[in-house]
This record gives sequence, structure tokens and C-alpha cells, in this order.
Amino acid sequence: MFNIIKTVIESRDYILEDILYKIDKMYIQDRITEAEKTELDNLARQNAKAENSYNIQKQLDNIYARLEVLENKDKTEDPTEQEGYKEFVQPTGAHDSYNVGDKIIYKDKKYICKLDNCVWSPDVYPAGWEEVEE
Repeated sequence: MFNIIKTVIESRDYILEDILYKIDKMYIQDRITEAEKTELDNLARQNAKAENSYNIQKQLDNIYARLEVLENKDKTEDPTEQEGYKEFVQPTGAHDSYNVGDKIIYKDKKYICKLDNCVWSPDVYPAGWEEVEE
């Protein structure tokens, strides 16, 4: 099983979030060892391609979420936005991906983006984000 997943990862034709879920599932089912899981997780994150990391349904869900935020937004400015931090919204494509220096709030923590064209959350791709300690 390890070699099959490794082959898929090396092909670079996968959605990062999906392959990480499958790796976790196989580990839980004792189909791969902890060392194999770690190796596959790292390899998947290194070989991930941004254009494969979102799908149409996620894009629609994110658009609706953004519309809801805009419709319910209070006219007073959020103090976190004054500091340049905005709530993380899953990008729907390269046009709204995060870039080096972008500041977000994700799960009540502040992060700064460390790479251009980042479409992943800090949970999915921790290497793309630096947590800001207060």
C-alpha cells in the first residue's frame, strides 16, 4: 500500500487535502506504519501542486461563505483588520491565493504567509505559514 500511495504522490496528480486524509486513514487501519505515514505526509506536502488543491464544490462553498460574511459585516472596522490580519478564507484559485507577507487569522491564531500562491490552510500545509506569537 505504501508504494502505491508513494507512486500517486510522485505523479503530483492529487489534491493535497484528499491524499493526507487517505494517508491518515491507512495509518489508522494499520495498513502503513508510523514511519511510512510520516514519509508520505512530508512527500505529499513537498510535491503538492496548487492547481490540484481545490475543487468546484469547495469553490462554491467558499463563495457562499464570503457572501455571507459580506452581508453580515458590521460597518465598524474589526480591530484585527486594523493590524492587517483578516480571517482566513479558503482560496478558490490562483487569483485569490495568499502570498508572502499576507496576514490571516485561522482558528483564533495569527499567521503570516511564507510562500506565494498558497492555497492551503495552516493545518493542511504548516510550512506555508508562520504563527505570530503575541
